[in-house]
Amino acid sequence: MIKLFQQRDFGNKINVTFQYVGQNFRTLGMALLYIVGPMALIAGIASGIMQSNMLRLAGRANDSSNDPMAVLQLMTQFFSPAFWLTLFFSLLANVAVILTTYGHMKVYARASETGTTDSISVSDIWAEVQPAIGRAIIISILSSILTAVACLFFIIPGIYVAVVLSLSLAVTMFEGTDFGPTFERCFKLIRDKWWSTFGLIVVMGIIVGLVGLIFAIPSGIIGFLIGGKLLPDVPTVWLMLGNVIALVGRTLLNAVLYTAIGFQYTNLVERQEGRGMISAIDSIGTNPAHPRASDEGSF
Repeated sequence: MIKLFQQRDFGNKINVTFQYVGQNFRTLGMALLYIVGPMALIAGIASGIMQSNMLRLAGRANDSSNDPMAVLQLMTQFFSPAFWLTLFFSLLANVAVILTTYGHMKVYARASETGTTDSISVSDIWAEVQPAIGRAIIISILSSILTAVACLFFIIPGIYVAVVLSLSLAVTMFEGTDFGPTFERCFKLIRDKWWSTFGLIVVMGIIVGLVGLIFAIPSGIIGFLIGGKLLPDVPTVWLMLGNVIALVGRTLLNAVLYTAIGFQYTNLVERQEGRGMISAIDSIGTNPAHPRASDEGSF
């Protein structure tokens, strides 16, 4: 069993992330497939349709003598229904991945007390995700606005705020807070631990990004063949399939990154409140307590 609320150093947080995903691959994967899959699928299909239209119009724009209006029509694709569907369902799928990941961690924490982590079901996780959807969307939108405003001040404040608010959905999922208390809680938890949080996000983001390139291969090959005039007439269905693979794969893979952020949240809570230690003390005589991990130091 993996203890969630426990102090961990930088390397341990990365190790426990992959350990957690590996041990819970079946239950977490099924939850992601059922809860996030449909939204990511719609986003991928809409993205494929938009890309197909843009490639067709780009080909016409190259021959301006035949269709000088093609350039204008190409620009209007950014206001097409396919574009807005892609944007909306991509954002919704990303929020769903985060909530599903943290919902699984909440259920896992309860199930680990009874040793029933193998029996975690999609319905158990959905019961945690459903009540949090509304406030999670609001918090995500407001966090994005705050980050964008902060970026207007020479970018660095925007990076700082973005890292702080990376904990926001973990806070609202585990603690049920609205935006105001969530905002305050994030700044309180990350005090003196901003750099370790930033480093964890960067390292895990690079790992997830590199692995995610695998899912972009089909779409990249199709785009190369079309762009190089090697295969000018590609049916829309193939473009849609390539985009579905890329977007669905990348979206589901993000669960690894958010698992790492989830362990950073539990690490920070344990450091400041000792929640796991209190639980261990309460369980004396029934379950063996786990030793605390070493401190992160100044990092």
